[in-house]
Amino acid sequence: MHLIVIVDLNLKGRLAIVVGAGGEGLKKVNSLLTQDCEILVVSDKANKQIQDMIEAGKIRFKKVKLRNADFLDDYDPILVMAATDDRQLNRKIVQKAKQMRTYAYAADDPEVSDFAHPSVINIDDTVQIAISTGGRSPAMARKLKMKTEKLLRRIINKEDIYQIKLQNVAREAAKSKIATVLGRKKFLYSVLNDSKIKQLLKHGDLATAQREVLRILERCK
Repeated sequence: MHLIVIVDLNLKGRLAIVVGAGGEGLKKVNSLLTQDCEILVVSDKANKQIQDMIEAGKIRFKKVKLRNADFLDDYDPILVMAATDDRQLNRKIVQKAKQMRTYAYAADDPEVSDFAHPSVINIDDTVQIAISTGGRSPAMARKLKMKTEKLLRRIINKEDIYQIKLQNVAREAAKSKIATVLGRKKFLYSVLNDSKIKQLLKHGDLATAQREVLRILERCK
C-alpha cells in the first residue's frame, strides 16, 4: 500500500529539467511555468508550442540527440522529468537523477518515479488545485480535472484571487512590524474580514486595498 501525499514543492529559483519536447514534455513544461523556477528542456527537437516558449524567453532549450543520461552531469537541478518516447532512456534518466539526489519523474512509469504527477487546475496563476490518482490512472486524473474545473472557476472568483494577492502583501509587510507569529496571524485575519477591504476587492481596486492594509498595520501594536 502506498501513502499518497500531495505536496507543493518549492522550486523557486531552482533548475528543473524536462527531457523531451513532444506532447508529454509540453505538459510537464506547462506544469512548471507558474513555479518561478528556471526551466531547461533537453531534446533533439521541439514542437511549436515549446519553440514559442523558447523564443519568448520563458524556458531554455538544449538541442542534443540523447542516448544516455550523462548530460545531467553538467547541471545541478532540483527536479528532472523524463518525457521522451523511449522507455529505456527515461529509466536511465530517472536512475541518474536519483544518483544525483534529485527528484525524478518518468512520464511513462510512475513506479520508478519519486512522485506522481497530478493534473493541475490553474486559476489565474494564483490558485493551483491538484487532482491525483497516485499514478494509477493519469487518463482518469485528466478526465476528473475537466469535470471539476468549470465548477471551481465558478466558485473561486476574482475577489478571492485579489484577496490571495493582498494577503501575500500583508504577510510580507507584517514581518517587519509584528514580532510574533500569533500577532501576524491575528493581523492577517483582520485583513481577511475587513468590510472596507472586501468592498474594495469586490470592485477590483487592489491598489487602494493595499494602502488600506498598510494603514491597518500602522495601527497595530
